Amino acid sequence: MTVSFSESEWAAIEAVAARAVMAPGAWVAVSAGRAAELSAPVEGSGVRVSAGAAGAWMQRLMGLRAELMEDRRVLRNVGGNLNDIARVANTDGVLESVTGQVVAMVARAVERIDRTVAEVDQQVCEAMPQARRSRSRR
Repeated sequence: MTVSFSESEWAAIEAVAARAVMAPGAWVAVSAGRAAELSAPVEGSGVRVSAGAAGAWMQRLMGLRAELMEDRRVLRNVGGNLNDIARVANTDGVLESVTGQVVAMVARAVERIDRTVAEVDQQVCEAMPQARRSRSRR
């Protein structure tokens, strides 16, 4: 099977795949698989949900996952900065002037993570009643 993309489509795929820490081809495969699973309307709580609506919901969740992955990357970098500061402080007992900047970076990252987790919680809460109702009908 051969799949073709325009240069702009491929650039978008590469960007999204990088945020998801995936190879572009793997991201395309996973996305195509998810799209195939959503090709028919989904039954839930007695209401048919279109594949488009389900796809939009998945897109939001994938976007939130990408945000969390980026925040994870930032926090790993900040951890390295904190280790450097601790090493210097343990050597000469003096805190570097960048300590305040690192603490501010951590605070901003935690705020972003809190917002993203709240959004994920909201998405899951909206989906859970439908999932419970559809499971109880089996």
